[in-house]
Amino acid sequence: MRKIWTIIRLQLKGFFKSPGAIVLMFILPVLFSLIFGGMVANSEENKPLVNIVAKQDENSTRIVELLKKNNHFEWKKVSFAQAKKNVAAQDAVAAVVIPTKIQQRMIDKSPLFDIIVQRKTEDYLALYPHLQGTAELIAASYQAVGIQGEEMFPKLLEAVASNQGIKVEQQLLQADDSTQTSINLMIVGFAIMFMMFGLSGAASTILDERIGGTWGRLMVSPARKLQISLGYLLSYFLMGWIQFAVLMVVMNILFDTTWGNLANLIPFASLVILTVVGFGLMIAGLVKTKQQASAISAVLIVSTCMLGGVYWPIDFVPELMQKLALAVPQSWAMSGFKEIISGSMHVETLLKDTLALLGFSCLFFFIGLRGIKFE
Repeated sequence: MRKIWTIIRLQLKGFFKSPGAIVLMFILPVLFSLIFGGMVANSEENKPLVNIVAKQDENSTRIVELLKKNNHFEWKKVSFAQAKKNVAAQDAVAAVVIPTKIQQRMIDKSPLFDIIVQRKTEDYLALYPHLQGTAELIAASYQAVGIQGEEMFPKLLEAVASNQGIKVEQQLLQADDSTQTSINLMIVGFAIMFMMFGLSGAASTILDERIGGTWGRLMVSPARKLQISLGYLLSYFLMGWIQFAVLMVVMNILFDTTWGNLANLIPFASLVILTVVGFGLMIAGLVKTKQQASAISAVLIVSTCMLGGVYWPIDFVPELMQKLALAVPQSWAMSGFKEIISGSMHVETLLKDTLALLGFSCLFFFIGLRGIKFE
């Protein structure tokens, strides 16, 4: 065991002496997380603005309350002239004009709202179904009380506007895809990507050691091949965990991130790191020089990270791409982390992700250990 720890200590010492490795494993993941995590957080804070033009009568007040039920937009009452100015300057997605004689419009079966819009942006396309649904709800409410007299209509609108909607019980079928969860997963994705770069580079140092003679001297030392292999693999595994732990602490301080149940996170993260170590060992076993390892690993890491949902959620890509993503370990890793961080904890999904990563780990280690020559 002492020989194994000696190898681990030497590898870690050499790793932390390299400024490039420090930048790749620690500074870049934190920097990327700060930039893109901040962008996601700011995009949530800066909601699209929708102007409302309405009088101070009872019906208009209740209708405004109904419109504000959609909290994905920022709603602001302004004058008609200001609304036109804001829309023309693209400061507002659209302006909703609520007519004073809205009951007459329902009698005439005319559109209930007048919409001022400069162009149909993505935000407007997201807003339109809410406006249409609100107008249909108002029309249905008027029809329900039409026989009993118009004085009942404002009371019904008040009752509808004060309704809290649906109640979601604590038991979830699907985890809440909140902004905080998205930021956490983005941070994990960057950690995986840079870990793959860093550990692939560390594993490929075996190639330089073979050329420089260090590897040969280890082979003739009293240490057995198993001890040498374990020393190298455990050192890479510890490098990965040091990086992941540092990133967890830094992001918790900066973004107040939550990582779910640590009893689930630590074993799963360890398996992901083990898979990444196997990937780096496989690259080192397939090539003959460190330059070849750097070139091949760069292409494989970037392409598989794009396919595996590291840069964007895998649900956003076409179905064919989602099926292809099953062939890369990053997709299974991101799926497992999402279950743990979001708190949904679908046992079947997490078990499936774990078994898939175990399969990738075995495959990578088999190819890597067969390719490395112990001579």
